[in-house]
Amino acid sequence: MKQVIIVGFGCAGYHAAKALREAGFTGLIHVFTDCEDAPVNPMLTTYYIDGKIPLETMLPFGGLSGLALELDLIVHTEARITSIDFDKKLAVCDDGVSYHYDKLLLATGASAQRPPVPGSGRSQVYTMRTKDDAVRLNERLDSGGVKNAVVVGASMVGIKVAEVLVDRGIETTIGDNAEYIFPLAALPDTAKKIEDIIRSKGVELLFGSGITGIIQKGSHLNARFSGDIERDCDLVVLCTGVRANTQLAGERVETRRGIVADERMRTNVPDVYAAGDCVESFNIQSGGTSVIGLWASAASQGEIAGKNMAGLETRCAGNIIQHNSHFFDMDFVSCGDNKETGKQFGYESPDGRIQIRVVADDKKILCFNILNQVAVSGILKGFLIKRLVAPEAPLGYSERIRLRDQGLPGWFIQELEFAGSGVNANF
Repeated sequence: MKQVIIVGFGCAGYHAAKALREAGFTGLIHVFTDCEDAPVNPMLTTYYIDGKIPLETMLPFGGLSGLALELDLIVHTEARITSIDFDKKLAVCDDGVSYHYDKLLLATGASAQRPPVPGSGRSQVYTMRTKDDAVRLNERLDSGGVKNAVVVGASMVGIKVAEVLVDRGIETTIGDNAEYIFPLAALPDTAKKIEDIIRSKGVELLFGSGITGIIQKGSHLNARFSGDIERDCDLVVLCTGVRANTQLAGERVETRRGIVADERMRTNVPDVYAAGDCVESFNIQSGGTSVIGLWASAASQGEIAGKNMAGLETRCAGNIIQHNSHFFDMDFVSCGDNKETGKQFGYESPDGRIQIRVVADDKKILCFNILNQVAVSGILKGFLIKRLVAPEAPLGYSERIRLRDQGLPGWFIQELEFAGSGVNANF
């Protein structure tokens, strides 16, 4: 009987298992997971701490036992895969037992990073990625006595954690070595607008100040930043990014920032696939591979991997870098590479709440920043991708109507259509 092994059971692992069964695979599917929970959506952790959703809502596909029954999975929660013999097709567990595979999927996800500074491992220092992270921080906040907190990292996760803390009446400081908020997504002028609003909520923002140490000071902590900046606090939350879990790839599977996979989610090793946050997949904008840590991308990659492991040839169309978040009654969406340079233009609503910034060169649209107008983000992302594939592709009639229905003026829509075409719209 054919046997598939899936290492990691997050969004990608679940969709791979589901696609295998839907494609008619009747062999054994062994799933190895480090935790006893079903797949968790990490973007929902702060909503749980903020009291907006119950704990079980973080598990969008249901409980682990139910999924095992529904998809006929052999789930291993006690044994952990520690190495893989790619020549013999054996996955080796920490209990000494080895499992043969015909096809293997690495869906090992990503882990929160802790900066290598003194004190980052202290008990009052938290990260925010997993369900356990959310439960641990929530229990600390519920126990009371937290008056001051420091968030390290002006990231999408960092701002959501800050919102949770402010909602609980906690004085909050965000520190980051970057020069402005959301350095991987925001354009400078968009970042300034966001920063002004966040400061109006009472959050202190420290930019150009990297964390250098977290010192115990009696029963409290002292967070130290470059430039001789210190802040006393009751706890610190590290939101300094995530790193793809590539350890099991060893030296045989090609890795860069993540495990490199092709359009069928195959690695360079025969019968070994990879999907999800551990993967570098095709970036339509750069033409190379990138880690694109989106829930939707993980779902799509898992499904494509599952179909191909089952013998159905299916290809991944690729994606572009995208960030989106809702915080402090604001919506922010970024599509494309914010480090690319070109002509900038944009639109701001009369009340100043809605702002859209576009970056384009003579050949293509490079990046969008959208503030408080999430309804147009899908249209603009689709148009950006369309222009990357076909530089002279027009903005469709229905797209123009939908943008106009969302209140965007005709002059902006026209300039958007000329963007990246090499033609001057004369605006």
